[in-house]
Amino acid sequence: MDGFLRVTSNADNADATSICPLITPSPPTNALVDPLPENAISTFQIGDELVEKLQKVHEKCDGESVSSASSSEQPVTSQLLEGGNYLNMPTDQENEGGKITPLELTFRNPSEDYFFMSWNWPLIRKISLCLYLSALIGMLAVVVGLIAFLPKTCNPPTKWHQGNLFYEIFPASFYSSNHEMEGNLKGISMKSDYLMTLGVRGVRLNSIFTSANYPRDFENATTLTEIASALGTLEDFKSLVKHLNSRNMSLLLDLSVSPFIQKSLQNKMTVKAVDIRNDTDTELNDFLSLSYDFEPIEEAMQFWMLHGVEGFYLKGLENYADNLGTAKLLARWKKLLGPDRILIVNEEVINVAPKENLNSILSHVDLVDVKLDIEKGVSDIIRKIDSVQNGSLFTQADMPWVHWSIGNVNSNRLANILSFGNGTLGATLLQMMLPGTPSIFYGDEIGLHQIADPDKEKTDIKHLHQLTMMPWPNDNPKVLPWIYGGDPTVHFEQIYAIMKMAKLRMESPSVYMNAVCKQGVTKVNAEVKYSQENFLVVQRWYPRRKSYVVASNLGNTKISADLSLLLYTGQVIVGPRADSVSETISFKEVNLWPGESVVIVLD
Repeated sequence: MDGFLRVTSNADNADATSICPLITPSPPTNALVDPLPENAISTFQIGDELVEKLQKVHEKCDGESVSSASSSEQPVTSQLLEGGNYLNMPTDQENEGGKITPLELTFRNPSEDYFFMSWNWPLIRKISLCLYLSALIGMLAVVVGLIAFLPKTCNPPTKWHQGNLFYEIFPASFYSSNHEMEGNLKGISMKSDYLMTLGVRGVRLNSIFTSANYPRDFENATTLTEIASALGTLEDFKSLVKHLNSRNMSLLLDLSVSPFIQKSLQNKMTVKAVDIRNDTDTELNDFLSLSYDFEPIEEAMQFWMLHGVEGFYLKGLENYADNLGTAKLLARWKKLLGPDRILIVNEEVINVAPKENLNSILSHVDLVDVKLDIEKGVSDIIRKIDSVQNGSLFTQADMPWVHWSIGNVNSNRLANILSFGNGTLGATLLQMMLPGTPSIFYGDEIGLHQIADPDKEKTDIKHLHQLTMMPWPNDNPKVLPWIYGGDPTVHFEQIYAIMKMAKLRMESPSVYMNAVCKQGVTKVNAEVKYSQENFLVVQRWYPRRKSYVVASNLGNTKISADLSLLLYTGQVIVGPRADSVSETISFKEVNLWPGESVVIVLD
């Protein structure tokens, strides 16, 4: 008891003073009445033990405080976690021989009880690695494939009828599948590979419709939906469309609308309508607005579209272009065809159309046929090119393109106009270098002449002399064709030059584009660089592309010219002859024989 009182009286032992009253039992309530004698032996053994423990703690703390004076102070967190700050830890450390025992944590469930612990993790890791490597290899393959198949050029896109080569055929004079007098649709199908090799994109057939005496009166069709029996059947026509489409060629037809418009006009005049108020004859102004008047034309368009036709040349529409109703008629027909099929009209439709109708007509036409009169010389060609480029066709980017032709079903043969050397090749190369869509009349690529009639025995078919039967290599027909005028002299070797030129048109924007459009402004990309008598030089260009020139001698004598002040050097691409090879050319002295043309890429 003395020891107990001694401890409680010591003011330095703060821990003892704070803990002893809590552990020591309170004295009994009757202690004041009957206090225990001082010499009584205490029964609270636990108090003695506690005093002894506290004494040890006090002594240990005193020793640590002395040693801390000569050492650095520990962080607060380490002091809080130190065993000396807790009453129960010194005894544990002493019982363990001064060693600190690790804290043991007990989980509710052992690790073996989690569901994912039983998975086959080695296999999962292998599968994950394989998937990762496969995905990596796949992405690498995609990147390599994209790089490999990226287009090597970035040429401006055009529609199928813009800038590509067209080919005009009179079916009865092209090829006969059964070697009869007239050609037929099957014969054209059999020669579809020839057309594809030539570089043709659109095949246009002249009238194929029934007439009283086809092919001699092919322009007087009695219907626009029946095929002339001499050409074949509708199944033959479907087969032709299939052959052409499989070779990336489209089929177009000539529709002679003039007789049907005239017939509609006559029917309208029988029911003459007169505006009594102003005494104005109105049948010429509104006859084109009546839908029933033109059902044969619209029915024909719908019929042939269902069988694969992708465009129509409206023959004879220029005879009625000055009427105010023509624009509405074209708008209705274009709506019937849709955006992917095309309408072609003669340039006279644009020339004679009223100004208030011009924009409407141009917005519903895709190609405007412009014929170059080679026989009139270089000056007329320059005038034609300038008038076209400075006209309404080049005012906006969405205007119809020019459909260039130097021969057609109604004109004399090019070989008869340019009767020297390979004049047809030179004229064709010049035509194919102009901005727009060139069209070759069958046989002009090989210099085909019209029939010979020195004795004037065939004057009754003089308007058909240009429709000579197309000759073919290694082909000996057993019967004479329906129109014959002697064995023609042709140049099959010229085909290879036409092929090169067609390939150049497809690959070079400088040639196949008709203009340069920047920020809504259209600028021509063709220029007459030089001209003198029968010598003509035309240059074509496009931004960030190589420039090309074509030099043509359309006269009948050899021409030499010095172009070094205008041009430097270049490489010959096509011409001047069919067997010419590519070589470097200097413009110091350019020599061309009659009828020759040469296409050069500038350095």
